[in-house]
Amino acid sequence: MCSENAVPYYEALPKTLKPHHYDLSISEIDAEKETFTGVVRIHLSVESSTDELHLNYRDLTVYQDKISIVASGINGSLDVKVTSISEIKEKEYFVIKFAETVDASKFTDLLVTLTYNGLIQNNMAGFYKSTYTEQGEEKFMLSTQFEATDARRAFPCLDEPELKATFSVDLTVPKEWVTLGNMPIAQETASGALKVVTFEKTPIMSSYLLAWACGDFEYIESHTEGLYVDNKPLPVRIYTTKGYTAEAEFALEIAPKIVDYFSKIFEVKYPLPKLDLIAVHAFSHNAMENWGLITYRSTALLFSDEKSDPSYKQKVCYVVAHEIAHQWFGNLVTMKWWDELWLNEGFATWVGFAAVDFLFPEWDIFSGFVSESLQQALNLDGLRNSHPIEVPVIDALDIDQVFDAISYLKGASTILMLSNYLGQSVFLQGVAKYLNKNKFGNATSNDLWSSIEDVSGKPISSLMESWIKKIGFPVVNVDVNSDKGLKISQSRFLNGGDVTSEDDETKWWIPLNFSTGPEHKDVFTDVKPLAEKETTIENFPLLDKFFKLNKDTTGVYRVNYSPQILEQNILPYFNKLSATDKVGLIADVFSIAVSGNEFTSTATLLNLIKSLVDSDALGDDYVVWLELGNRLSTVLTTFSGVDASLTESLHHFAQYVYNKKAISVLGDLKIKEDSSSTKSHLKGKLQREILSHAGLLSIAGVKEYAQELFDAWKSGETIDPSLRYFVISTIASSPELMDEKKFGLIMTDVIAPTSLDSREITLAALGHLKTPEFATKMIGYLVEPEVVPTMDAHFLGKNLSLNIQVRDEFWKYFKNNYDSFYNLMSTNMVVLDRFVKWTLGNYQTKEMHDEIEQFFSDKDVHGFERSYKQVLDNIKIRAAWLERDQASVVEWLKLNGF
Repeated sequence: MCSENAVPYYEALPKTLKPHHYDLSISEIDAEKETFTGVVRIHLSVESSTDELHLNYRDLTVYQDKISIVASGINGSLDVKVTSISEIKEKEYFVIKFAETVDASKFTDLLVTLTYNGLIQNNMAGFYKSTYTEQGEEKFMLSTQFEATDARRAFPCLDEPELKATFSVDLTVPKEWVTLGNMPIAQETASGALKVVTFEKTPIMSSYLLAWACGDFEYIESHTEGLYVDNKPLPVRIYTTKGYTAEAEFALEIAPKIVDYFSKIFEVKYPLPKLDLIAVHAFSHNAMENWGLITYRSTALLFSDEKSDPSYKQKVCYVVAHEIAHQWFGNLVTMKWWDELWLNEGFATWVGFAAVDFLFPEWDIFSGFVSESLQQALNLDGLRNSHPIEVPVIDALDIDQVFDAISYLKGASTILMLSNYLGQSVFLQGVAKYLNKNKFGNATSNDLWSSIEDVSGKPISSLMESWIKKIGFPVVNVDVNSDKGLKISQSRFLNGGDVTSEDDETKWWIPLNFSTGPEHKDVFTDVKPLAEKETTIENFPLLDKFFKLNKDTTGVYRVNYSPQILEQNILPYFNKLSATDKVGLIADVFSIAVSGNEFTSTATLLNLIKSLVDSDALGDDYVVWLELGNRLSTVLTTFSGVDASLTESLHHFAQYVYNKKAISVLGDLKIKEDSSSTKSHLKGKLQREILSHAGLLSIAGVKEYAQELFDAWKSGETIDPSLRYFVISTIASSPELMDEKKFGLIMTDVIAPTSLDSREITLAALGHLKTPEFATKMIGYLVEPEVVPTMDAHFLGKNLSLNIQVRDEFWKYFKNNYDSFYNLMSTNMVVLDRFVKWTLGNYQTKEMHDEIEQFFSDKDVHGFERSYKQVLDNIKIRAAWLERDQASVVEWLKLNGF
C-alpha cells in the first residue's frame, strides 16, 4: 500500500477538482473539412484549495480568451481570472492557471466554460467519420469511440474512469440527419437547414462511455418481456445505414432476451430508458459498450441467413451479449483505474458466453471457449513478456496494450474456473451482491471477491490473488509414486521451457477434479485443491482405471502426465473423454512438447495425432478438429520451409490426417437434404474446418470440388456462405488454378463485398496465395486503404505471414515500407499493435528473430512494445523448438512412411 504522500504508479490528474456534470454542445460540424466547434460547461466540486485546473485534450484548440470560470459557495460567487494555459501535449493535458487560489473552505463548486475547435477524425477514434457506398454513391456517417482515452479528442474533460459525472449533450446537425445519444432525445429545435438535438441527462458515468452518432440511419425495434423504467417494456432498436435492416433481424431477436436474462441473473434491472445498437462502417474493434448506445463493426451486429457465413451468427450473438453485459459490468459498476480492465472485459467475456449458452444450448459454446479462448490465453500467458491480469498501467498508450487475451480471455477463464468450483448459482449471487453494492460507482477486484466471499463462505480473495496479481500459470505434473499414491505437483509453465527458480516462486490455488467419463456428471471431486507446490493423494481410487485431471478443461493450467499414466490410464480410453477433455489433452501434449519436456516430445505429439486418426477417435466434434488443426498448422509452419524434403514429408502427413474425414464430408455435402439451411450449426462449422484444411493440402477430390463451386460462382451462381472461405483459399493456394480472371473475380469481393462478411473472409483466404505475382499485389494492398481498409488489414496480413511461400516477401515489404505501415496504422495504435502481434510472431528461425530485433532497435515502439516483445518471445521459442526437434521429426516421418 502506498503512503499518503507516495506518487501513484499511474499518471492521474490531481484530485483537487472533481467533475460532477458536463453540459456539452457540438455544432458547426463540417464533414468535408473534418472540423467542428464545441462548447463545454464543466461543473466541478472543489475538493481542496487550488489555483489551477488540469484537463485532458487531444487534437483540440481551446480559446483562452473565451474561458469563463466561476466559483460559488454558500457566501456567493467569484469570477476567477485566467493567467495562463500550459500545454503538456505529450501527456495529453493542459493546465489552466488561476489568478488566485480557489479556497475550498469558501467555495464548493467551480463552473468552467470552454469554447474550442476540434477535428472529426478518420482513424476510428474520438468523434470520427466512416465512409461507405450506397447504390454507387459515396456517403458518410459520424460516430464516436472514446474508450480508452479518446473522449478528450471530442471535448476537454477529466478523462479518467473514476471521475464519473452526468452529461447533458446537444448537437447541431442537418435537419435530415438521424441523431442518437446515450439517452433519448429530450427536444429537437429546427432552424433553417439545421436542427439542435438535445438529449436527456445521462446517469453518472465515466467519460469513455459517452457517445453519439448521426447520419442517414433507419432502424427496427422490439421490446423486452421484462418491465424496466416507468414499469414498461424496454424499447430496443437496431440502427443501420439504409438497406441493412433485414440483416439486423437476428440481433433484434436476441438483444431483448439478453437484457432480460442479465437483469434476472444480476438482480439489477437495466437502468436506462432505452437501448440502441448501431452498425458503424469503420470500426477498429468488434464493438463498444457505450451506455444505451452500443456501437458495432458491421460483421459483429448484422447477419444474413442467405449471405453470411454461419460462423458469423455465433459471433454476432456473442458480441451482442458481451456488450450488453457491459451495461452492468463496466457501465453501472466501473473499475477505478485501467489496471483492473479485466473487471470489465474478463467478466463480460465469460457472461457473454453464458448468455449464448442460455439462448442456444445446442451450439455447445463452452466447448468452443476451451479451444478458442482458454488456449489463446494460455498461449500468450506462457510467454516471458506476458503480464498479470491486474497490470500496472501508466499512460494512455499503456492502456490500449492491455486490451488483449490476458485481460479478456485469461480473465474470463479464471472466472469460469471459480464459477465451476463454487457452482454457477452461488457465484452469480456474489456477482449480484457486488453490482448492487457498487452500482453507479467504481470498484476493485477486492470488492468483487468480498461479495462472493459473503455468499460462498470461502476466502475468495486469498484464493484468487495469485491468478489475478501474478504473471503466468502453472503446469500440474501427475505421476504414480512407489506406494501407488498419485503424486501431484505444480510449477510455472513457460512455452519455451526455460523456467528458472526465480520464475517458479508462485504457488497457485488450483481446484482439482478428475474426469471419469464423457458426461458432465462423470467427475471425481473428492480431493482438496492444490495450494502447495506438491501433494500426494494416497490410495487414489482411479489408479487402475481411466482418469483425466481437469474435467472438461475448466481449470487454467496445463497437465503433464508421466508416460505411464498417459499410456495406461488415458490413451486407451480416449472415447471416455468429452470433447473439451480431448481439446485439453491435445493442447497440453502439444505445448509441453514445444517446451522441451524430456518425456513429451514432438514425436509424442505426432504419435498422438496419428493414433487418433487411425482409430477414428476424433469423431465429429468440431472443437476437437479445430484444436487439432490449430496445433498441426503450427507444426507445419514451424518445421516447413527450412528443408524441402521435410516440408514435403510434413505435407504428406497432414494429407493423411485429413484425407478420410475430407472424403466423408464431401459425401455429406452431396446429399441433397444436407443443405446449409437444414444442417446443424456445429456440423456446418465442422465441414468448413475440414474442407479448408483439405483444400490447402490439395487432397484429391477436394480441390476439384472447390473448382466446381468456383466455376459455378463465375457463371453467376452463389457459393454456400459456409464454404466461401474454403473455395477461395483452395483456388488461391493452387498456382495451376489461379489466373488473372480468377484473381479479378475474387478481388471484387474485397473492393465491393457481396455480403457483410465477404471482405473479411476473402482477405483471409487470399493470404494463402502461392502465385508470386498475385501475392506481391496483395502484400502491396496492405498500405492501400482504398483497396484493403486499414481496419481489415490484419485478416490478410496474418495469413500472409503464415504462408511459407510468401512470408519472406511479406517481411521484406513490411521492413522496406515500415514508414507507410506506421503512418497509416499508428493514428489508432490499437490497429498497429494488433497487426504487429498477428503477423511478425509467426516466423521460426534465430536469423529472423535477430533481424526483426535489429530492425526495431532504432524504432519508437511505444504503444505496441509489449506485443513487439511477445513477437520476439514467440520466434525465439519456435526457433529453439525447430533446432531441438527437427532431426527427430524427420526420423519419425521416415519411420511412419511419410
